[in-house]
Amino acid sequence: MRGLITDPSRISDALYRDFVQQAQLTGWLTDHLVRGEPYLALNAVVLEADENCLLAGLTETFAVIFDRAARAVMGNVSTLVELGFPWPAAELLSAETPRLPILGRFDFVQDRLGHWWLLEYNADTPSGLREAVAVEACVQSALPEARELGRPTGRLGELLVTAFGRATEGLARSHALGIVVDAAELEDLAQMAFTARLIADTLGKQGVATVLGDVDNLVATRQGLSLVGTPIEALYRYVAFESAFGTPLFAAIYEAVADGRLRLLNGLFGLLLQNKGLLAWVWRHRTDAIYSAAERAAIERHLAPTWPIDAYPEQADRSSLVAKQVFGREGEEVFFGEDLNAEAWDEVRRRRSYVAQRRVDVGELIAVIPTWGGAERRVGRVTVGGYVVAGKWAGYYTRFGDKIITNRAKWLATFVEEEGRHGESSLGKRSY
Repeated sequence: MRGLITDPSRISDALYRDFVQQAQLTGWLTDHLVRGEPYLALNAVVLEADENCLLAGLTETFAVIFDRAARAVMGNVSTLVELGFPWPAAELLSAETPRLPILGRFDFVQDRLGHWWLLEYNADTPSGLREAVAVEACVQSALPEARELGRPTGRLGELLVTAFGRATEGLARSHALGIVVDAAELEDLAQMAFTARLIADTLGKQGVATVLGDVDNLVATRQGLSLVGTPIEALYRYVAFESAFGTPLFAAIYEAVADGRLRLLNGLFGLLLQNKGLLAWVWRHRTDAIYSAAERAAIERHLAPTWPIDAYPEQADRSSLVAKQVFGREGEEVFFGEDLNAEAWDEVRRRRSYVAQRRVDVGELIAVIPTWGGAERRVGRVTVGGYVVAGKWAGYYTRFGDKIITNRAKWLATFVEEEGRHGESSLGKRSY
């Protein structure tokens, strides 16, 4: 893996400005700044063909692994409570019909020796769709260096449209799919507006309308739920469930689900898949018979070892560990053991809402990134997120930052060195 552009003089202010304008138009990005810093890089990481093949195969393999783990856990309410679910949510989850997420993302890193490790699974409200579907094409168009490289994320939009179509099959023609967001989060609203536009035509041909609305526009009626005055028979939410527990929104959704009046496309099962406590469960059960030999090998060789915060091996020094909150998002509530003194580490352990993951010595990468003062050559670390759509690999979402990837990280496109060697025929044939 390498950075595509490493010379800052290659990215002039005018070139970057034209790129951002095109990205905003095609990707519906309301803003390209995060806390005053540019978010979109006119640059990319370039994977070798064998790296692409490996990550594509691992993405699909881990999708099966986590699905099996979640199905094994979801019926045990006490286990769910131990994973941090409030008791009422655990009861609802145990009764839920499990569905593979329409869109999920496995975040991988490469260590200094070139080995790839899975850090976590984002399966509840995964981000980056606009960048992957629309903005990546703008990078390839703007940079001659990228035009001969493969673009493995090129079919993500098409695959997502197909997945939404299958998920809404059988809905009454007089009803609609509702997409609900917190409109106060402008980026979330823009992302779901982009998604609604992406899928509307295909769903419309099935006789299903697509309606986008704020959480306050979701209303319970005697007939079911309506969104901005339109009856909906299915719902895709882009609101974090853990923030909705105990609210009228949560109650309205699950009352409609319990009565059979609503098909919830991304329920609590997705939040369980994303829960970092499930990472620890998978690691602890890595030799179980529920997994095939190939799946067991993938866990052993590519999942960063993870334990409940109070159960990591005695010989492990805290400097070799990373503490992660089980419901943490975007790098929130992540602590490197080497950065905490003994007292602070003990406080994290006492909370018991964390897991301890073995720290990966992530390799560094040189890339030109945008800053408020212009393009700069930086040394940083990247996470390469492998998208999975209804269980199938669908491309990447890559971010460049410091040792914790947060919402301050820069987005990079993801291309492949040798086009034509990353197709479906290669998947499943990689030795883990």
